[in-house]
Amino acid sequence: MTDGAYWEDLKVGQEIPSRTVEASAVAMFQLAAVTWNSHRIHFDLAWARHEGHEERVIQGPFQTELLVQMLQRWLGTTGWLQKISFSHRQVAVLGETLTGRGRITALREEDGNHLADLEVWVEKGPGEVTTPGTATVVLPTRDQPIHVPG
Repeated sequence: MTDGAYWEDLKVGQEIPSRTVEASAVAMFQLAAVTWNSHRIHFDLAWARHEGHEERVIQGPFQTELLVQMLQRWLGTTGWLQKISFSHRQVAVLGETLTGRGRITALREEDGNHLADLEVWVEKGPGEVTTPGTATVVLPTRDQPIHVPG
């Protein structure tokens, strides 16, 4: 993890560093177990095909975690993910590479903090978005750390 970005170094339209992962069958099984998601399309290939999928379906929470990890790596230890909202719109299956991406849509100040609003998304191929969303992050400036409400 890095020290993170500084608010004054950012520009509207700037992309943040992406994060790419490929789900493994073991990771998908473990996620199904810890989230008590017993839908067999996530861990049983024959059942996934029975339901019309070519392969086991990657869970929505796996894609959510990709977005959160991408933001946390960019923010480092000095920023704060204040809010995230997303919608799973398209299926991704085992064997597909997923990339979390983000772009700054606004920079603003609020309650003494410096915020960046972002468009975030997961794609399984160039331009093939599975999970669109938005996020707001609080960033330090070079002269002021963030204030996390207590």
